[in-house]
Amino acid sequence: MKRLAKFAASLVLAGLLLFALLRHFNAGETMASVRQAHLGLLMVGLTLMVAAYLLRGARWQIWERSLGYWDSLRLILIGFMGNNILPGRLGEILRAHCAAAQTEGDRGRTAFLASIAAERILDGLILSVFGLVAIGLVHVDRRLAGVLILVSCAFAGLTSGLVLGTRHQHAVRSIISTASRWFPRRVNAFAQEKAAQFLDGFLPLGTLPRMVGALAATFVIWAIEVASYYCFGLAVWGGMSVRTALLFLVVVNFASLIPLTMGGIGTIDAAGPLFLISSGVTPHIALAMVLLQHAGQYLFTTISGGTVYLAGGFHRLPLARPKTAARRRPAPATGLSVVEQTHSGVGQVSASVD
Repeated sequence: MKRLAKFAASLVLAGLLLFALLRHFNAGETMASVRQAHLGLLMVGLTLMVAAYLLRGARWQIWERSLGYWDSLRLILIGFMGNNILPGRLGEILRAHCAAAQTEGDRGRTAFLASIAAERILDGLILSVFGLVAIGLVHVDRRLAGVLILVSCAFAGLTSGLVLGTRHQHAVRSIISTASRWFPRRVNAFAQEKAAQFLDGFLPLGTLPRMVGALAATFVIWAIEVASYYCFGLAVWGGMSVRTALLFLVVVNFASLIPLTMGGIGTIDAAGPLFLISSGVTPHIALAMVLLQHAGQYLFTTISGGTVYLAGGFHRLPLARPKTAARRRPAPATGLSVVEQTHSGVGQVSASVD
């Protein structure tokens, strides 16, 4: 019941934010800009977006060698789909649960959560670099620029922690072991086990070639995304530039990290226009650009992720012994909707992780 209330609250909040935005930015002019958007450029932007997701499947294999390309790609799409239809970015937990069930060996959900966290940190680092370049090239209100700089510094710190954690595993484990002695025995054992599993998720990135390869792949992914955002913006506004596309990309993706609503509905559509308007884009055009890009990304990841989730039988994976379940033939999809099946399964997974 509590999870259902969170789901409903997220849905209501997203609806209220969209309603307020359309009223504030003149819904008529915004929708007119959407209808007049250049279809060819929108399709090019969507194609580039899909290409970036296809490359993400190859990037995860750099440090998750147990995954084949197809498994890596569909797990990534399942994670994005889960984030789109569940509150609190529970799609990351869903992705870790499905990955643990899909692979053999000792890697469990906690290790895969760390692996996914490493992916997000690398994304944030490259986006931070792009963001600093953008605010150096585009005039943005100083307070808004300060927000981007603050987020960029946070990701620089997280990246430093990732590098230190992978390079000095033994020292980190020793510190955790010493600190955990202050807790009761059962809590101590549980905390050490989970901390060790989480560090195991970072371990494959501990070699320099893999870290360099992961960073290079991440840069290429987001460079393709910049081209995609440029096409989405140019479809609506003839004054679109690469530097504005950089700002567009960074703001939208940083806003998606705020776990207020499913798939960033409302939060992305509020933050994106705010920065674009500050850089000189007309308000209703800024909102139209964000709505078109967000809609394209949301529909692609939800439909593709939902399809592989159901077709692969992931919605039937038991909570207990996921690795044993992976060795059996996936069960056929049921008649339940993607939202109903995913919400039920992730509710169990999130409860077990907590």
